[in-house]
Amino acid sequence: MFCVAPPELETKMNITKGGLVLFSANSNSSCMELSKKIAERLGVEMGKVQVYQEPNRETRVQIQESVRGKDVFIIQTVSKDVNTTIMELLIMVYACKTSCAKSIIGVIPYFPYSKQCKMRKRGSIVSKLLASMMCKAGLTHLITMDLHQKEIQGFFNIPVDNLRASPFLLQYIQEEIPDYRNAVIVAKSPASAKRAQSFAERLRLGIAVIHGEAQDAESDLVDGRHSPPMVRSVAAIHPSLEIPMLIPKEKPPITVVGDVGGRIAIIVVVVTNTIPHEIQKLQCPKIKTVDISMILSEAIRRIHNGESMSYLFRNIGLDD
Repeated sequence: MFCVAPPELETKMNITKGGLVLFSANSNSSCMELSKKIAERLGVEMGKVQVYQEPNRETRVQIQESVRGKDVFIIQTVSKDVNTTIMELLIMVYACKTSCAKSIIGVIPYFPYSKQCKMRKRGSIVSKLLASMMCKAGLTHLITMDLHQKEIQGFFNIPVDNLRASPFLLQYIQEEIPDYRNAVIVAKSPASAKRAQSFAERLRLGIAVIHGEAQDAESDLVDGRHSPPMVRSVAAIHPSLEIPMLIPKEKPPITVVGDVGGRIAIIVVVVTNTIPHEIQKLQCPKIKTVDISMILSEAIRRIHNGESMSYLFRNIGLDD
């Protein structure tokens, strides 16, 4: 006579069968809280590791259990000290690599330096540098959320799963805002119009776009956006030069393109628990937090068991 385990118990057994270790790469409260929620959903315990700073600000990592032949998942949320956060992750990844881990998967919901993904004048593509450093340290897979640009995935020579938080944000709007059907989705700039349109289509709402910038002469002088510079006459540059008069660029005034008349204003800032924002929540009661530990834990489970990830991308628009 054979005893068959119930499906929910069998799922948990499959999670730990191949050897799964879950580490939190730093000790800040937000990272530990997110890591514990993921561990609870997976039915595993957090791995034992010690991360601390030396008196000279060097980062030291000591893994206090065996990871040989196991799938190691390192959860890292970006704190205010971004560079220390990166070093904690790199050192922990390298420590697992030298300890003969089978695979090392980084769970980084917010990828640092993701906004520096384009070449600027006399600058550099820092996100490409960071991707190379992570791969060189020993990372074999990356789980992240809502990259600033999808093309950042091409900077890695390892698999990257760029998850989306939009289903959780849409669910919050539908469940927590009673009269949301009388609202309109507003894009803060023309560049974000496609994503706003994706939200509007799924909520079946209208869309409006904010165009232009605030007219502030003092800010122009501070940030140097008078390009080309204002010149009263050609002789002011050099008496012998014949250069045509250059007119500085003018910023258009702020205008709203779209029908917003009679619509309700939802003054709520909905964010995920991917980065620390406890202080900001104390300063602004309008900030609401959405927990995304469910999708991260499911991604970890599927990668560990070798299952398809397509289920996590259902109902996701191309512009998300």
